[in-house]
Amino acid sequence: MKYTLSKVFTMRAEVTDRTLAVSEAFGVPLDDEQTYTVYENLEIEIASGDVVYILGDSGSGKSLLLKALKECTARAVSTSELEIDPDTTLVEGVGHDFNEAVRLLTLVGLNDAFLFLRKYRELSEGQKYRFQLAKMLDSDAEVFFIDEFCTLLDRDTAKLVAYNIQKVTRKLGKTLIVATPHSDLEKDLYPSLIIRKGLEKEVRVYRSDLRGECSLLGEIQLLEGSLADYKQLARFHYRNSKVTSPQKVFKLVHKEETVGVIVYTYPLLASAGRNAFTDRYKNATSEVAKLLNKEVSLISRIIIHPKYRGIGLGTKLIADTLPLTGKRYVEMLTTMGAFNPFAEKAGMVRVDYTPYDQYKALRNRLRLLGWDLKLANSRQYNLEMLSRLDKSTYEDVALKIIKKVRHLKGGGLKSTGSTTKKSKDLTVDDFSITQVAEMIKEILPRDRVYYVWENPKWHITSNFL
Repeated sequence: MKYTLSKVFTMRAEVTDRTLAVSEAFGVPLDDEQTYTVYENLEIEIASGDVVYILGDSGSGKSLLLKALKECTARAVSTSELEIDPDTTLVEGVGHDFNEAVRLLTLVGLNDAFLFLRKYRELSEGQKYRFQLAKMLDSDAEVFFIDEFCTLLDRDTAKLVAYNIQKVTRKLGKTLIVATPHSDLEKDLYPSLIIRKGLEKEVRVYRSDLRGECSLLGEIQLLEGSLADYKQLARFHYRNSKVTSPQKVFKLVHKEETVGVIVYTYPLLASAGRNAFTDRYKNATSEVAKLLNKEVSLISRIIIHPKYRGIGLGTKLIADTLPLTGKRYVEMLTTMGAFNPFAEKAGMVRVDYTPYDQYKALRNRLRLLGWDLKLANSRQYNLEMLSRLDKSTYEDVALKIIKKVRHLKGGGLKSTGSTTKKSKDLTVDDFSITQVAEMIKEILPRDRVYYVWENPKWHITSNFL
């Protein structure tokens, strides 16, 4: 679309003792109107899908130009028009249903189960920008206007936000027009059209074809890590922080801050996804267990600091560390994979499979006892329901849950002082009612995607057939 814009102000000073003094001292007439030209017959052509970067000093007329473009544009929305209740829970604030909400939030880099449940007022300034973009994407607008873009953010966060927003709008074919006094965002916003606004009617308009990755990626190092590094970021993961049987840990570091971590652990003995991919480990024997531990690693946790999400670090962390495991296969089970195919981008293969439902009988028992399983992901709800049971019923149900969950999730082992108990030897007294309430969350059905990577450089050293 072509725009031809002009904006001229006329001003006449009010006559006061002080303005008269200015007139007398500097020879500035008070009776004449003064004109100030912001832009005159400025021609701008903006194509669908453009990213437009309007920059210039404060007071140069950037906001006026942005406003004029908005007034001439159909199906447009600006952040100043968005109505966001500060108490809006993110997953309730966009989309017509749960799946659509998660898709939109994932698109803008808010792909975190904890963030889904946060209120808008609880977000950082960078996260608020991302949610505003999700709101604009949720509208029927084709052109997005953002004034004072990233002005209040620290410069690293500004670069991350700029990169994410241009990436999403380009992916969806939307047009993005931003105005800011900051000139350090070109390598992350990758604008196709740049408008440099100087004082008065001075303005330059030119196109750019620069494209690339986020500029901060070159500053991030991959290092070998430890569980201590994982624990620094564990609070950002939607599952509990406990990791069993770790093999290797790697971390991403930016300016001495850990911004990403991946934890590889020993694999589960039984895996429906693995069996759908290969029958090499199908028999549950001690020999197969040894072979699994030798040849297979499981990605148990991968966490990217919320500030750094959306620039490809998750994919990079997987792709760069898969060969470092020294294993024949690396596998991963993830719920987030249904919304974000980052593992596939890293070179892993998605495998369709029919999951084992080891907990079906337990869920049916809870239903008969009055559980609403839609609420059972709340530990408090489970505590309330468990406390209503008589002692005999509680002990029977709790023991079944303990033995099944500990066997499947924890390898059937529990440390008790200086000894270790197998799952068959566990008793109700080994766990508090709060721990049992937490375990109930583990038996709820989850749609998890199975991914596997086969090491192209693996050399078979085992004679096992």
